[in-house]
Parts: sequence; C-alpha cells; structure tokens
Amino acid sequence: MNYPVFDQIVDSLSDALITVDRNKKIVIWNKMAETLFGYDKVQIEAAGLEAIIPEPYRKRHREGYEAFLTTIDTRISYLSEPHEFEGMRKNGEIFPIELTHSLVKLDDGQFFITAIVRDIGLRKRYEVMRERFERITYHDLKNKLVIVCLAAQRLAKDLGTAEKSRAATYTDIIVSESKGLIDLLDSTKELLLLETGEYKRKDETIGLSGLLGLKAQQMQPFAAARGVKVVFDDRADPGIAVQGDRQLFERAVENLLKNAIEAEEPFHAVEMSLREGENKVPVIEIHNGGEPIPEELRDLIFSAYVTHGKKEGTGLGLYAAKLIFETIHGWRLSFRSGPEGTTFTLTLG
Repeated sequence: MNYPVFDQIVDSLSDALITVDRNKKIVIWNKMAETLFGYDKVQIEAAGLEAIIPEPYRKRHREGYEAFLTTIDTRISYLSEPHEFEGMRKNGEIFPIELTHSLVKLDDGQFFITAIVRDIGLRKRYEVMRERFERITYHDLKNKLVIVCLAAQRLAKDLGTAEKSRAATYTDIIVSESKGLIDLLDSTKELLLLETGEYKRKDETIGLSGLLGLKAQQMQPFAAARGVKVVFDDRADPGIAVQGDRQLFERAVENLLKNAIEAEEPFHAVEMSLREGENKVPVIEIHNGGEPIPEELRDLIFSAYVTHGKKEGTGLGLYAAKLIFETIHGWRLSFRSGPEGTTFTLTLG
C-alpha cells in the first residue's frame, strides 16, 4: 500500500498497527510497531510475523489463524474484544501486550487482518504494586489494631486497682499505636514506592536502645495473648544510633517481632538483642524457639506472599522488612533456623 497521507496517519498512532493479508504477508507496519518490537518494516517482512510471537505461543497462533480461515466465508467483518498476550522484541525480551484484531474483507479470497497492539508493561507493573501495597497496608494496619485492642483489654482489667502505673503504661501504648496508625495512613505514597527503590528516605537519628526497648514493651500485650513474652537484651553502648527512616524502621522491627511471637511456644520468650559487631556496627538479633523454618521455604522466606504456620498470614511481613532494611536503607537482613529455633539478624552497616 502506497498512500502518503494514509501512511502519515498510520504512523502518527500511539499504538502499534499491524496488517497482514491472507498469506500473512505484512502490508502495514507503523512507526509504533517499529518502536515496540524493534524491527523496521524491511526487517519484519524478512523475519515474518512469528518473530514477534514468543516460541511457546507460535503453534497456537498458527492453529488459531487456520481455524479463522475456515470461517472466513461466513464473515463480512470482525472486531475482537481486547485480549492480553505476550509479545517478543527483536532483542528477545518478552513483554505483556493488549491486542485487538479486526477483519476487512473485500471478498472470500481477499481480506486483511489488522492488529492494534499496546504495550501494557507499565500498567501491569502498577497493578502488581497496587495489589502489594494494599496487602502490605492491610498487614501493618492489622498488626497495629491488634496491639491497640489487646492493650486496651489489659487496661480495662487494671482500672480500678491500686496498680495505676500499669494502667498508665497501657495508656501510653494505645496513644503511641494510634499515632502509628495515623502515620501509616499518611504514608500511602511512600509505601507504593518501596518496590521501585524510588522511596525518598526521611532520615533522622534513631537511638537504637530506646527505640528497641519501646518496641519490646509495645509488643508485650500481643505476646501475652499467646502466652509468651518479649525480652530485650541491650549489650550496646547507650548512645548507639543510626541514621534512618524511623517510621519504616519501626514498622519492619514490629514485623520481625510479630513473626517471632507467633512462632514461639507458650511459656517461652522471644529474645531481642542489640550489640556491636565488627567496626562497632550495630547488630540486632531477634530469636524465637519453636519449629524451624522448613527447608523448602528457606530460599523463599523473604518473597511476597510466602508464609508458614499462620492461618491468617499474608506472607508480607518479612517481604516488607527486607524491602525496608535492604532496598531503602542498604543494611543486611539474614536468618538462620534449626532445632534451636530461628534467629533473624539485622546488620545496620
């Protein structure tokens, strides 16, 4: 086809437009098709249409095309609904596409099939990010709400007794966790950027001894409901501190403690320790007894949606902690698990 104005219109489209004749000869291949797949028109004519179809789908494509040909005499025209497939670029990259195709029929022996193709890689990326963000948010909100509720229940039992100091302690927990919920709701944009590495850290000096002691105290009601307790062993210099995003740091520590509490046996203790490693780099360890992590899950334990031994677990706590500690801060989170229990080690340097 050689119509200059038509060609200019076709090349101005923001989607790839590909038209083939009855014999699959490519008669239209616009500029966006070149951009999307990496072939110019001469190259794609030489390579053939299957060059942009991943190998696992080529046979199905041929069979579908042949089946379509058997019905051509019953069709005057045709326009498909949008469908999602995968395409392949010249460099071999596989990427998600949305495709619609249509039929222009002159007679039973002469017709053209046109595909309009759109790269939906960015859309797919944000769909995954949104789903994970929603689940991460739900996970953290649930953690905080559980702590608030349990602290309130304990407070209610203590009111009216002579132990007013204990009531005041639980009141402080409720206030602190409530503020944490507000901060979490305000951080939706920041959480969405965690996976991309585009999160802008809000650095401040974090005094580790005070913060970890506070976290251990705040998690006590949650631990007590499961018949365990949290013990904090501070073996570091009292002034030891790091630069980091305090809100994210707290959230990740809570995730590690909550996982350890849920894995611990009743009447035992989750042990959190702070010490100085090589070159006085702060090291935090969180240890629980109980059953070790199964061998088949150890390589996947930091992956999204992987969980073990929790009926209502979302499999996002450790995933989020890994993102916060390693992607956002550049620290190192590791673990070991065996008959003696499981220990997560965070090296802050």
